Amino acid sequence: MDSEIGANIPTIKVYSDKFSGHVAVLTGAAQGIGAVTAQLFAQQGAQVILLDIQEELLRKVQSLIQSRGGKASYLVCDITDERQVHESVDSIIRQYQRIDVLANIAGIYLFDLLNNMMTESYRRMMSVNLDASFYLTRAVLPHMQRSGYGRIIHTSSSTFQEPEPGLAVYAMSKAAIIGLVRGTSVEAGPGVTVNAVMPGLIKTDQVWNAGVQPDGSHPLFERVIAKQDVKRCGTRDDVAHTFCFIASPEASFISGQIFDVSGGETFH
Repeated sequence: MDSEIGANIPTIKVYSDKFSGHVAVLTGAAQGIGAVTAQLFAQQGAQVILLDIQEELLRKVQSLIQSRGGKASYLVCDITDERQVHESVDSIIRQYQRIDVLANIAGIYLFDLLNNMMTESYRRMMSVNLDASFYLTRAVLPHMQRSGYGRIIHTSSSTFQEPEPGLAVYAMSKAAIIGLVRGTSVEAGPGVTVNAVMPGLIKTDQVWNAGVQPDGSHPLFERVIAKQDVKRCGTRDDVAHTFCFIASPEASFISGQIFDVSGGETFH
């Protein structure tokens, strides 16, 4: 399930100076896809600023990056709090004078049928997945416009196209991200691009442990992989490399786009 039978994929090359001189801000960076993406940016020379609410985990990610020769700092920030977002962005600008990349990876998903969904749960999911995306975009965009360069990358989800039962609100929050991305792309201005990564089912500890059966099988992953063209689990690295490509100077002619990282699952 973790490798595709018959595939012979060359080793991925990572260039240590690709993001040299760039300041990359990543949300949801304390664990999962966010932590792996932060490490990849740092490995390629970026000064990364990790944003999350879990300080102990942030310290661990920072220490790991620094132990490998990377540059990392962190800010404890609740991105659903408009004031905290603006204070964090202001602090970053004071210290580094620029923000080149915003990789907004933080998100939550609460499984419940629509008829059973509590209003509090609905508001929480929309706050983290959508409102925070607006606050972050509004805070960083003026700085990027003034510098004439920037990459804003949000996270959508393939569930908005083919939601599982219990994911109606999550799918709604992620569908709205596409409207935000395309609308902001129109307004961004010279040198600034706005895009989204749309992961399919990705094997993170949280997702895997939530569905694994006592016998070690995982019906959800088995069902999804059967629909994929690429017959293996999606990994955090798959998503991280997509973020880094979109954030690169080479992607300067790409904006308002949604990058589907699902192994072809959403075609079926």
